[in-house]
Amino acid sequence: MLNILNVQNVQRELPYGRSTACSISVQRAVQCRSFKMEINSEQGSRTDKPIKPQLVATILSDELEDDAIISVDSGTTTSWAARYINIRRGMHFSLSGTLASMGYGLPYAIAAQIAFPTRRSIAFVGDGGFTMLMGEFATAVQHNLPIKVIIIKNSVLGMIRWEQMAFLGNPEFGVEFTPIDYAKFAEACGEKGYTVTEPRDVKPILNEALTEKKPTIVEVYVDPFDPPMPPQVDLEFVKKIAESFAKGQPYAKRIGLTLYRNQIHERLRDLHHHG
Repeated sequence: MLNILNVQNVQRELPYGRSTACSISVQRAVQCRSFKMEINSEQGSRTDKPIKPQLVATILSDELEDDAIISVDSGTTTSWAARYINIRRGMHFSLSGTLASMGYGLPYAIAAQIAFPTRRSIAFVGDGGFTMLMGEFATAVQHNLPIKVIIIKNSVLGMIRWEQMAFLGNPEFGVEFTPIDYAKFAEACGEKGYTVTEPRDVKPILNEALTEKKPTIVEVYVDPFDPPMPPQVDLEFVKKIAESFAKGQPYAKRIGLTLYRNQIHERLRDLHHHG
């Protein structure tokens, strides 16, 4: 409901414009959401290199029709899609009910395209989840289903990495895997595949891919060290991350720098908002 509410609407419904505890809570919620959307808009427009996954989700959101169907796989892609894809009235948005079952993004998109042949069907997936059932892309090719598979490629099971660090205080283990050339895989199946490595190419390549009338894969190489941060960073979170660093977390310096930059950026925006 908050996406169609605003403070003026709430005030108009109150007798004589009076405020109540409920109306004040709603106003605060609307203002908080508006601020969060402002932060997301800035994060989603960053053109750092390596490519930020937030940028991919934001640009994809802008390019989609209002009746598009988006099937999102589990992992860090769930966070990027939920925060940076603007779900409008008329869209369908599907993800795992428990946010834990990997691999379903592609078959969901295939099923959606069969059920709604005239609508855009998108699989927004990580490379880990896609690899688990990538053979089903051949099914889409066989039946000429024009799904679009957007792969957030970082060659790591990203959410498992962050859970090992932030929940257990342990360094990552068993989460990296051999990268696959998914664009060539699409070509091996007889269809078009795109590879994106530069931030400036995200928009034009996504736009071109969306015009294809056949199954298409777009793999985007993203920053593997950009974490899906929780809404609130508490002391326990910081403690666990520090423990993982102390125990020998690989790439600790780079991960720490990314965490620091992201938090400083958000805190500056927070100070400006309340300034």
